[in-house]
Amino acid sequence: MLYNSILLHGINQRMPDRIVDAARARSLHAHALRIDPLAGWVVMRDPPAYPAKIVAHLVIGTPSSYVFVADTLAEIHAMLPSGLVRSDRQPADPPEVLEAWFPR
Repeated sequence: MLYNSILLHGINQRMPDRIVDAARARSLHAHALRIDPLAGWVVMRDPPAYPAKIVAHLVIGTPSSYVFVADTLAEIHAMLPSGLVRSDRQPADPPEVLEAWFPR
């Protein structure tokens, strides 16, 4: 089983990744925006849990366990909910981070 770490109620927890499709991603993102108006998606290339894949994690303050996985960046872009704006990778980001997408 694949895992990622998230911060939940101040305690570092290991949660299984939940791979979602584009329709579920839209629904999750709409719900996440009610919790955090800056909820977005962080896109990574070749993360340890998914070698040779592109992965997008839903981020609500910290990365959640919701992800979608694809072979190409174009496939990830096609799955992202509409109404998001791309943010370039920041120098402090881990090397696998390609970009982030946040609400306008």
